[in-house]
Amino acid sequence: MNFNEHPCHRLGAVLFFGLATLAHGSVNSADLQKQYGGQILTLRQFYPGKRLHFDAAGKLASAVGPGAWTVDGQVRVKDISLKDGVVHIQGQRLVLFFDPESKQLRDVSSVTKTDNARKLFRGKVDGWAAKEGKTEIEVECGVAEPEMADLTKAMNAVFLAQGEALAGVAPEFWKSYLEPKTLVSPAPLPKIEGEHRVGGGVSAPRVKYAPDPPYTVAARQVGYQSVVALWLVIDQDGLPQDIRIVRPAGMGLDEAAVDTVRMWRFDPARKDGDAVRVQMRLEVNFHLY
Repeated sequence: MNFNEHPCHRLGAVLFFGLATLAHGSVNSADLQKQYGGQILTLRQFYPGKRLHFDAAGKLASAVGPGAWTVDGQVRVKDISLKDGVVHIQGQRLVLFFDPESKQLRDVSSVTKTDNARKLFRGKVDGWAAKEGKTEIEVECGVAEPEMADLTKAMNAVFLAQGEALAGVAPEFWKSYLEPKTLVSPAPLPKIEGEHRVGGGVSAPRVKYAPDPPYTVAARQVGYQSVVALWLVIDQDGLPQDIRIVRPAGMGLDEAAVDTVRMWRFDPARKDGDAVRVQMRLEVNFHLY
């Protein structure tokens, strides 16, 4: 872990695709394939799994908790059809990692043998995403022969609609990174009265309990190594508050970093001998040994 009080932020080229609107009237498989074939859809809830089935209200049939959006949030449509009032999607999940060269989140499947980003992975990535990311999604439309309005309502209950932003459904700690208004931001958190920065008579907090974050299955399978940079407040009791992502890692490691840092404990920062709240940058390293 490393500390730095001057974070810089640049928004990666994250994919924000919503559902387009079909023409009025009845809908068939050919219409769906023409409209959605090859498109990227973003789930409202980032459910993992090889097969997902939703009812017309967007409720998942199985009891599965949501995962990380960089692993479980987006699906590229390979094939889409309609049968007996149910939309069937054969898709490929996007598994996103942070490329420090382009400063963007990229799909693992885009990494080639000659790509500089290849050095971020100790394992084989060739064909991994295509194999591990296959998924089937079924969405009930509520009627046996749905018209456009029925299908649109059902699909919008499961996926973001056109014009909706990922920041609206992502966890709070992602929003400072995802919202376009922070394209240039020296600090995701505003300066608040009573909160300090390290320096100028304010000492840095000292870590006294810092368990390591767990590796996600996806990141471990391909040997992905990266760093998550966070901006947070350490309060007078040495507790982390208001954690925000400044620089992501992707592949689910960001959620692992945030969840773990919430458990960290510090000797608080001090000014003139008194414990004070401080805003600061913290880096969480993910390396395989």
